[in-house]
Amino acid sequence: MTRKEYFTLFLAGLVVLVFVASLQHSPGYMDAEYYLLTGQQLAAGRGFSEPLLWNYLDAPSGLPHPSHSYWMPLPSLAVAASTAVFGASFNGGRVLLILMAALLPPLAAALSMQLTGRRGSARLAGWLAVLPGFYLPFLTTTDSFVICMLLGGLFFWLLAQRAADRQPEVWQHVALGVLAGLLHLARAEGPLWLLLAVYAAWQGGGWRAGLKAFAGYALVMLPWLVRNVLAFGSLLAPGGGHTLWLTEYDELFSYPASLLTMQHWAGSGIVSILGARVGALTQNLASAVAVGGLVALAPLAVWGAWRLRTQKAIHVGTAAWLALLLAFSFIFPFSGARGGFFHAAAALQPLVWALAAAGLHAALEWGSARRSWDLTRAGHIFSMGILLLALTLSGYAVQQRVLAGGGWDAGAAHYAALHQRLNALGVGADEIVMVNNPPGFSLASGRPAIVIAHGGPEPAMQAARQYGASVLLLEAGQPGWADLYAAGPLLSSLQYLDEVDGTRIFRLP
Repeated sequence: MTRKEYFTLFLAGLVVLVFVASLQHSPGYMDAEYYLLTGQQLAAGRGFSEPLLWNYLDAPSGLPHPSHSYWMPLPSLAVAASTAVFGASFNGGRVLLILMAALLPPLAAALSMQLTGRRGSARLAGWLAVLPGFYLPFLTTTDSFVICMLLGGLFFWLLAQRAADRQPEVWQHVALGVLAGLLHLARAEGPLWLLLAVYAAWQGGGWRAGLKAFAGYALVMLPWLVRNVLAFGSLLAPGGGHTLWLTEYDELFSYPASLLTMQHWAGSGIVSILGARVGALTQNLASAVAVGGLVALAPLAVWGAWRLRTQKAIHVGTAAWLALLLAFSFIFPFSGARGGFFHAAAALQPLVWALAAAGLHAALEWGSARRSWDLTRAGHIFSMGILLLALTLSGYAVQQRVLAGGGWDAGAAHYAALHQRLNALGVGADEIVMVNNPPGFSLASGRPAIVIAHGGPEPAMQAARQYGASVLLLEAGQPGWADLYAAGPLLSSLQYLDEVDGTRIFRLP
């Protein structure tokens, strides 16, 4: 492909992204709100610190709290860099991420060229990245999707390039490790990418090459590991092990987190344990087909992988997909079914686009051999059909996720209204608020916040006393709180202050 074609793909991607971005005026959900908030903290010179607690997994001592004890820091660092240049706003924080997302179409095309050497397949892969289906609404907010896709695409592009070189250079082995380290800084399943990088380097150049890949990983990760030691006294943030023993997703917000033990998990019973994992596996497979494969592209991607099965990038990509599927189905089934697999699989998406394009070419060759299809004409027809499907599903994703219901920005607007009402009620700006979504509330209000503990009023009141929360924002439907919510102004144990759009405000004792 020519430079002009790559640049055209970049511009086309940028136009689509800017259009979708124009429909979003806030991060949209808790993960993205957290990254924007902590990125703004970094840009303001407050370091890796957060004015909130959205879980109690690491037995926090209080506020402010060391940030990124659960999520990894690279998206926040990208937001901080963008904020420093373009301003402390949602739009300012995502400019860099949107520009990075616009690089995905030319990267997918370049990866396809490395794998197949066919310009037609490369063009199709690039245009599939322009119209990425269900991922589209998430490429224009402050989350890890863009970073994972870009790093994952570069990882597989490098593997494909190394396969074309008879004697890979030292920098290629180190670069694999660097990309693995950056993927770890982006998401917690990063150690998987280290294993894949070391394995790929070792296969290509022996144990010395494997050590070079590990050195590249260590070069990236060492500063973060040192920070963890200084902040938490351990290489990895404490508390993550508690998530192994969840029996339902909402236990992620348990207080104290020491309640989450192997005995607690085993006590839920074998039927519950197996049922959760079978359910997660089913949902993750459905996600792989519908989201990653755009429904109809999944068989083509499999066909393309089979046709290119001798290439190392396919071996590594298949191993990565299987490992992520198993990890988020059997080890972390609740986070996996609630979006963990969807997030993690983003790193494989550029490879999926390239494989789908390769699979179409294989299907066309089959049709030409058995049905006497004209390859050029059939290729144009089927490519246009696939892109029409991608356009339809991309539009559907934006309509459903961004425009339908209360809209993408409903949560941010609601928390802004609550903040104004708290001001009118005389609640001090430094008073700690207990709320369902602390990152979203703190971002909208600038107030410190802690999460409503799982299990109903008793553990929540314990957490409120421990961390000094003085106000409770109780939304309708909060599990375990139905009686207290219904009592409202008649409640004697808490002081009812007011209500804003169904959220009741209480003064805590």
